Amino acid sequence: MSNNNKQPITKHIEFKYEITPSINPKVETNYLTYIGADVDSPNPNLSLIKKAADDDMESRPISIVLGWMGSTQKLLLKYINLWTSRGFNTFSYRADYFETLAILGLRLKAMHMLKQISTYLKERPNCDTIIFHIFSNGGGFLYWALIEFMLANDEYKFIHPMIKGVVMDSLPTFTNTQLFTGFWSLAKPMGGSLAAYATLPLTAPIWFPFFIFYRKYLTHPKNQFVHTVLYSTDDKLIPGAEVEAFLVRLKQNIRNDLIHVQKWEKSEHVCHLKHHTKDYLNNLNIFLKSIKAEEIRKTLPQSKL
Repeated sequence: MSNNNKQPITKHIEFKYEITPSINPKVETNYLTYIGADVDSPNPNLSLIKKAADDDMESRPISIVLGWMGSTQKLLLKYINLWTSRGFNTFSYRADYFETLAILGLRLKAMHMLKQISTYLKERPNCDTIIFHIFSNGGGFLYWALIEFMLANDEYKFIHPMIKGVVMDSLPTFTNTQLFTGFWSLAKPMGGSLAAYATLPLTAPIWFPFFIFYRKYLTHPKNQFVHTVLYSTDDKLIPGAEVEAFLVRLKQNIRNDLIHVQKWEKSEHVCHLKHHTKDYLNNLNIFLKSIKAEEIRKTLPQSKL
């Protein structure tokens, strides 16, 4: 029997140190799943302040991968592997539909996640670099909550400057009109019953106060780090016009040289890696190069003026 169709098994670095509280899966409030970098992967060394050897696991940058509503571990793992193969340690989470719609519970989880990240960083003082890879509004809602809590809580403010960039895949919903339409669109993946189509749009008004903060923190002027935005005009769940409205606001608040945009004309929601693999990987490489360029810029005398 041929093995040609078998997918290669990604080999992650075994734990060579004690499993500390932040990555112990037995801790009930450790909602973020930890997966370490691949064996023999180089240390990305995105920080110019701290250079480390390839075998210094504790200095590896972190990629926080936040999946779309209803995503599975199998689907998300292919994105996690994009980072572990590049030498990143990863945290990840996938919120289901009902969990995301019950926004207060998700925000409470986000606070626990932030505590987990904070503990991890305090256990590993040589780690000073974080990137995000977020998908659709499901990942966007968690990202928003994490950014909001970092900026609002003295205990977690030290984390925000460690964020070097975010990759945004198929998000966000940005206009009030699309908020209603988006809830109606969710009915099909949630079972497609008549009750779902009738009741989901009625929950949109409950979301309006949160939606204001969602827009605020996705475009917050303190987020002066690299933004790579990937979207398609063919996306039925989050139309390209929504992402373009977001980009207008983002460019008002963030330095434009920190914003990189990839627009496709034919690609389904959160399927850009599948349909445009070469472009997608190239965008990740440009993303990392842009982070390094920004770190170099920060060391120049004129950047402190």
